[in-house]
Amino acid sequence: MDGIMPLADVIVVKTRFYNGKPQFRRWNETQGYWVDPYWIDMVG
Repeated sequence: MDGIMPLADVIVVKTRFYNGKPQFRRWNETQGYWVDPYWIDMVG
């Protein structure tokens, strides 16, 4: 098959501790932008 073939974006989950709380945020490795507009507290 010739031509351009679309591929799925690669999404990476980044984590951190902020004020003692674990948080996560998703990064789009393919296009270089944050998927989530802000850090999200992990509930556990």
